Formats: sequence, structure tokens, C-alpha cells
Amino acid sequence: MTLHPLAIAALLAGLLAGCSSPASKTTTGAVRPASIAAGMSPVPAFSGGGAGWSIEIASTGAGNHDASLDTAGRSHKGTLRYLGQPADAPGSLIVLNGELGGQPAIVEIKRESCRNAEGIDTRASVQVTMEGQPQRRGCGHLAVY
Repeated sequence: MTLHPLAIAALLAGLLAGCSSPASKTTTGAVRPASIAAGMSPVPAFSGGGAGWSIEIASTGAGNHDASLDTAGRSHKGTLRYLGQPADAPGSLIVLNGELGGQPAIVEIKRESCRNAEGIDTRASVQVTMEGQPQRRGCGHLAVY
């Protein structure tokens, strides 16, 4: 695995920050695990979906992500932001907030075993909630640092 020098520096900064305290706070006050450097998302990339839909997410840095949700021949492009780990959420859950296709959206990625409709096992589940649309649940692949 090859890491970009900037990613190595950010990872080291996060690890060193963790030496002084077990967790750091985000600007929203949410607690973030010490292993995630400030402004660094635990989602470098994600690809997944379910019956009749798919989602692609790619980090653009500083907690921001470009995302594309494809449903029934329509593409909903937008941006999502990682704001830190919610204090009451399990450590396996990652929440991204933003908009897709101009609509408010929440994407929840959970690091857990998931079997998709084709019977393929993945290491993550995904749930997409968009205003005015049915909630979508599926499976996917989460890239890791």
C-alpha cells in the first residue's frame, strides 16, 4: 500500500495528537477518535448500493467528499461532509451530511459484514436518506488508510 506524503503527515499528526489526549473535539463539539487527524475523513472512498441504485463517494480533503447517487437512470451529484464521530454513535458508524441532487442528504456507512443482492459479501453497509425520497439500504466497499 502506498500512502501520499500528505496523508502520512496527517496520519502522524493525528497519532501524535492522540498522545496528549485520548480523543479530540471537532468544531461541532463531537468527539473524534484520536487516530483520525483533524479535518481527515475516515472515508477516503466508498462504492456501494442496493437494488436499483448505487453510490460513489470520494474524499476531496478537509472532511469533504464528492458523491454521486445513481437511481433509475438519474444521477444525483453533490457534496458530503464528515463532521466527526457523533458522541452517542457506535465506533463502527460513519455519518456524512450534505446534499445530493440539490436535496439534503445523510449517508451512514457502517463497518460490518453485509451480503448484497448478488450474494457477494462486503465489509460495509450503507444507508442513504434524502429529503423527499425513500430511504435506501445496501452494501459496499470502504477504502481504508
